[in-house]
Amino acid sequence: MKKYGFLLLILVIMAGCVSQKRIVLIQSPKKQASYDYPAGKRREVKIEPMDELYINVNSIDQSGYNFFKPDMGATMSITEASIAVLSYTVNDSGFILLPFLGKLKVSGLTTEEAAIKIQEEAKSRLNSPMVSVRFVNSYVTVLGEVQKPGTYSYLKQQMTIFKAIGLASDLTEYGNRRKVALLREDKNGVHKYYLDLTKDDIINSEFYYLRPNDVIYIEPLKVRWWGMKEFPFMLLMAALTNYLLIWNYSKKG
Repeated sequence: MKKYGFLLLILVIMAGCVSQKRIVLIQSPKKQASYDYPAGKRREVKIEPMDELYINVNSIDQSGYNFFKPDMGATMSITEASIAVLSYTVNDSGFILLPFLGKLKVSGLTTEEAAIKIQEEAKSRLNSPMVSVRFVNSYVTVLGEVQKPGTYSYLKQQMTIFKAIGLASDLTEYGNRRKVALLREDKNGVHKYYLDLTKDDIINSEFYYLRPNDVIYIEPLKVRWWGMKEFPFMLLMAALTNYLLIWNYSKKG
């Protein structure tokens, strides 16, 4: 009876443990000190319909390029709020409407390519125009088994899936790193993809760099489904210990 009690205790403790292979991220199939991952064009984020773009146009001709900007006041500072006001929305057909230049198709282009296209169009109106384009109101949502689930904004042009998880203060120990759901919306609807963050080929995948408004959902491991995270191990161990003491005492009696 004593042997079975200890065996039960060991099984309960092991049931609440998570294998290291299920926790470590970006595991390489070969054991080596370092590895270089080549860059690829597929990492460039393309502009899509309903994206918000901040377009800054500068020129030697001061009066000319001011037509590209609404009158926000001479002393207005450049903040995230003002940038949002000065942004342009890409319509369902992939076009933006600019003063003087009219409709320009920018969907399918990177922000750098869109800036070059607008700059070329602006040469007919402005003297030596300089154009910069960036995304506005870029958000990513991280849900499920993370320390701080929520929606996070970011300013950089590129956000990786690991940086997004970092914004949520990392996964919990019961987050299923082998089956992470990525929800991505475009003009054709919402698409759901499953990613394995424990494999290093995630770095070369098309999902390593996120798009604005992507949603990441971290599923719980089965041990979490069974409620083992909150399981009262200390209470169980104390109960088993007391039971064994009583059993030993009764045997001696």
